[in-house]
Amino acid sequence: MPANEAEQILAMALIFVVHVIGGLMLVWGMLENDAWRPRWWRRGDDPGDPPPVAPPPPSPGRARLPLAGAQPSRVRLRDETPLRDAHPRPPRRPAREPQPERAPTVPREPPGEHAVQRPR
Repeated sequence: MPANEAEQILAMALIFVVHVIGGLMLVWGMLENDAWRPRWWRRGDDPGDPPPVAPPPPSPGRARLPLAGAQPSRVRLRDETPLRDAHPRPPRRPAREPQPERAPTVPREPPGEHAVQRPR
């Protein structure tokens, strides 16, 4: 057997062994038996555990809720009215200024004496 195949087989065997060890550790961790668990590793539901520590009160410098600059929302989202009814629809097309009346056009002079003609 070439060395390349032996290295591949060894790598696959190592991967398999690592997965088996990991699976056994998961099953062992899910067991309800506390005999294997060390004394310093508490579960949290033991009667000998101390009660949880209450969080410290907020410092006097912290702002209380609601904040001083807070304003109520313009839209109430807890009732049955649709959200689209809370805001007016924008106009479909912007209003335009009326077009000024067209001034009569000045008649053009027919080509004649005053017209400049180009040489051909």
